[in-house]
Amino acid sequence: MLARLARRLARPARTVSLVAAHPSTGLAPSIAPEAVSAPAGRRATAGLANIQILRGVAAAVVLVHHAAVYAQLLRGADRLFPTLDAMMGLWGVAVFFAISGSLMAGLVVRDRPLLFLAHRISRIFPTYLAVVALFAALFAALGLSFGGLAPLSLSLAPAGPRSYALNVEWTLVFETSFYVGLFLLASAGLARRIVPLAVLWLAVLAAAFLLLPAASRDLVLPPAYLLPLMAACVPFAGGLLLPRLIASGRMTPVAGLLALPLFAACLFVERDAARWLGGIAAVLLVGAAASGRQARSEGAVTRAALALGDASYVLYLIHVPVLVLTAWAVPAHWSGFAYGLTAVMAALGLAAMLGPFDLALYRALRRRIDAAAPATLKRGLTAYLLIFAGCAAWGNAETARNDGYERRARAALAALPAEAWSSPGAAKAAIEGRGLALPPSMQAALEGIEPASPVDTVVSAYAYDPARPKQTYLLAVYCSGRLIGLDRPRRWRKDLAAVTGSTRPGRIGFLMQIPTAACAADPAPLVLAIDPDGRMAVLGR
Repeated sequence: MLARLARRLARPARTVSLVAAHPSTGLAPSIAPEAVSAPAGRRATAGLANIQILRGVAAAVVLVHHAAVYAQLLRGADRLFPTLDAMMGLWGVAVFFAISGSLMAGLVVRDRPLLFLAHRISRIFPTYLAVVALFAALFAALGLSFGGLAPLSLSLAPAGPRSYALNVEWTLVFETSFYVGLFLLASAGLARRIVPLAVLWLAVLAAAFLLLPAASRDLVLPPAYLLPLMAACVPFAGGLLLPRLIASGRMTPVAGLLALPLFAACLFVERDAARWLGGIAAVLLVGAAASGRQARSEGAVTRAALALGDASYVLYLIHVPVLVLTAWAVPAHWSGFAYGLTAVMAALGLAAMLGPFDLALYRALRRRIDAAAPATLKRGLTAYLLIFAGCAAWGNAETARNDGYERRARAALAALPAEAWSSPGAAKAAIEGRGLALPPSMQAALEGIEPASPVDTVVSAYAYDPARPKQTYLLAVYCSGRLIGLDRPRRWRKDLAAVTGSTRPGRIGFLMQIPTAACAADPAPLVLAIDPDGRMAVLGR
């Protein structure tokens, strides 16, 4: 059936593309609002007003989802409709990916490969890095912690699980990977085979959904080799089919009605299945918006919706830091609703201010790229691809090493009797009885177990062995005899030079977040450090 669909879609059809030329510049839009380089009154003539509005709505939906999440995490507020607001994030991202796929399907055919990738990089990275720098400086000025500034994270390469500065970068990791993949296909002369390739990709995604373990179907930060198999790719792959479906008349505005029951069905299935249903629904919704009569920028509501679409990329980038800063700034007695409403308005206001700068920056960069010599573009993109591939390889090797380390640690912990985890004394006796104690040169301590929010507790500790300075450890936390989690060291602790005897001990500090409810019945969790060989030590204060 999929092969038949690919053959039918590959037939020549009248040219109707989602990539409408800009009326004043001839430029086409991409995932982020490129169509907005025209005055507001001219967007509808470009045939993309509905897409622009849909992009803004998707960003707003993600904002509301995260406002509900952070109201609970940071303010202890109840989530009135947790299943619904959780799906709002999934739906918003699916719409973003479907829009991106539909636009990229036209751009990858229209533009030379070098120009295609250069435009994509210039759209994503400058604004992203500027927003990271802005909030890093602001958080530092306020004395607040701001992580995720490691080169691997900032590269947006598919490098596996890690911390990110803005806490939304996983979608950008997917996007940059999609762009690089399309660039490679175009460079191989396959740009005009995008429809059958997209159908093949959907078939592979369906097979992966059936064959992969449930825990591996919907990773938001997968290693590079798993990223193309994740359910989150469905809307992008489906979006690649939209220009041909619209041109052939197989996609009409009525398709938008079919999206509604699929979105609703997401509420009743597991998250990996919801990714599929939401992805298909997003493709239908985007197809309906693109094929229908375009909104005209007449009236305050339509102009506001188009303006929200203009600022959607900036809004997506800034909203989580704004939520965190708002929780820090507003009085503690404010209700979760008051906090959430204030944070949403603050994010929308800041996005409205920064949006024009984002678009002006992109237009300026795009003009320079279009005027650049091919040799210059080739050198720059070669450097980017080497960095992208290097970061992905480095991150994936690190992820594989960490995964192997964690598997061995879990096996070593499971090999001890269950009663060993009932108390620190029992754990020490079991560890010493099996000859698994870490050497006396080990320097380690549990520094604190403190509430970080009404629903989360943070365990802080360090572990370092001067006799083995390159050795790393995992932190294991047990509550009521049950393993709550394992974590790797994430903090440089130069402040412990007097204890460790080294001013450069590497990452030896742990800051592990655990659900407060998981240890509600155990006021004194059992905390251990464990090395790759399965040797352990119970940490005390």
